[in-house]
Amino acid sequence: MAKKTHYVTFEPGGQRREAPDGSTVLEAAQAAGVHLNAPCGGTGLCGGCRIIIPDDPPEPTENCRRILTGEEIGRNLRLACQVRVRRDLRVVIPEETRLGDQKILTEGVGRPVALEPNARKVAVHLPAPSLADQRADAERLLDALAERGLEDLVVETAVLRTLPQRLRKLEFHAAAVVLGDRVIQVERPTGDEACYGLAVDIGTTTVVGYLVDLVTGRTAAVASRANPQTAYGDDVVARIEYCGHRKEGLKRLHDLVIGAINDILAEACRHAHVKPSAIYELCAVGNTTMNHLVLALPVDTIARAPFVPASAGPQWVLARGLGLRTHPRSRLYTAPLVGGFVGADTVAVILATGIHESPDLALAIDIGTNGEIVLGNRERLLACSTAAGPAFEGARIRYGMRAASGAIDRVDLDGGRLVLHTIDDSPPVGLCGTGLIDAVAALLEADVLKPNGTMRSPEELRERSSALADRVVRTDSETAVVLASDGRTGLEHPILLTQRDVREVQLAKGAIAAGIQVLLDLYGARVADVKTIYLAGAFGNMIRPDRARAIGLVPEVSPERVRFVGNAAGAGARMLLVNRSLRQVAEDVARGVEHVELGQQPQFQTHFADAMFFPAPHPAGA
Repeated sequence: MAKKTHYVTFEPGGQRREAPDGSTVLEAAQAAGVHLNAPCGGTGLCGGCRIIIPDDPPEPTENCRRILTGEEIGRNLRLACQVRVRRDLRVVIPEETRLGDQKILTEGVGRPVALEPNARKVAVHLPAPSLADQRADAERLLDALAERGLEDLVVETAVLRTLPQRLRKLEFHAAAVVLGDRVIQVERPTGDEACYGLAVDIGTTTVVGYLVDLVTGRTAAVASRANPQTAYGDDVVARIEYCGHRKEGLKRLHDLVIGAINDILAEACRHAHVKPSAIYELCAVGNTTMNHLVLALPVDTIARAPFVPASAGPQWVLARGLGLRTHPRSRLYTAPLVGGFVGADTVAVILATGIHESPDLALAIDIGTNGEIVLGNRERLLACSTAAGPAFEGARIRYGMRAASGAIDRVDLDGGRLVLHTIDDSPPVGLCGTGLIDAVAALLEADVLKPNGTMRSPEELRERSSALADRVVRTDSETAVVLASDGRTGLEHPILLTQRDVREVQLAKGAIAAGIQVLLDLYGARVADVKTIYLAGAFGNMIRPDRARAIGLVPEVSPERVRFVGNAAGAGARMLLVNRSLRQVAEDVARGVEHVELGQQPQFQTHFADAMFFPAPHPAGA
């Protein structure tokens, strides 16, 4: 008997999807291509997938009651991962639950490198065969290329199948596309030989692509997308678990990231007026899990001890075999990994910042869902990954969201009054990572938060004559601070910062701070010995240094020692695309980095416990 199904209609938008009886609303949304905020991957732990069921909502589950307030349940809010489809449903997706247009950082600070691309297009004029010159067509072509300085090449068999007819049709005036040591295409020369590559930074949260003219080294266009895999979990562990629990999980996540890259390259090509068939090579960097998912490699061994990937070496594979819509014989190069959760994106950050060549001790911090940290110089490099979690991406925060329109991205304290700023100056609808850091820092400065992270009660604040006492409220047995009240938001309710949110910040910043201290201990160095701190990644680029120091996220150093390098991983990917010799350097760096597994370091827990406390606040203006 056929399995019973029901229809789920998602608003706004009106998407309607048939869903099997007993499946969850989150699963129905994923199948319909409706992307909901689901940081925990649908396990009911984070509360990110809030939805409204306006008509006869089902009874809330235990997880719904644990996460949602009584007021939210009264407004017919539920968690999409907890609601089973037992009948036709109309589902309203609140603004804070939608994965809408996110502000994605694309620019990063790299270093100039010589233009030495792996993909080249070379016009050649061959002498026609004769009885006096009976060289085979392939040898004739290779000899002409050798005269242009391209030696020891091989003509691919697929090219040989049409080479005789093509050369004669072109009257032996041809343009050969050379990729590495292989001739992959012979076509008509145009005098302006278009030859492009795509550098891709595959992040856990976002994917950024750079279309590069390999003749000039110029970046012709940039395009980006939110990583669609976030619908299956905000962190890599949730996605690995999804692959392990679902038979088609690996294929699903692979197809999603490939689809995102295809969308990016299509957009970039439209903007630059370039045909996708003129892209002959792609270069991708990403953490270990993202690397394996784009290559469709198994990921189950990455998440359990001893955290071993299928391969840590670079890969060079046929792009069309992965589903990428570029030239049929183009290749995807993936940069080498360090190991465990420290991937090629960290190698790219090292190349972009030049830490591996500097005599001075430097620290690079890529603050994100997986906080990668590198410490060292040309003599020695240490690297680790910290389980910071997705709090700084706005996940697992009561009213958290990504950096999209309406997100509170700055919070200042002005005479005891909280002053908010939102992206696009829109009415506030949630709190993104930088706003979260700012809010905690401001509440520390105002003495609303104690050094241990506990919020003071309204009564205690009134005794101290605090101007913020009336903003501190109790909601479902939890203390919270009202950041934006009713009538001043783009929602039907106030935006709060809860005690639980503060704990999430403490966990995230504690993991990063402890990771930094462990590397310093192993190196035998102090913070004072570090000449430069590089803050990488979208979050690292947007955060205000004084706020990061105020909560203890980064070491207490003078501002001139902190450099923002933006999307340094993307900059490193572009460097690897335009200079093939740098790929050997990347392999040497990846092999030479000492990978530190924090869980095996006895001092980590002590440092983590210490880092959970906030520093004593500086006097205002200090």
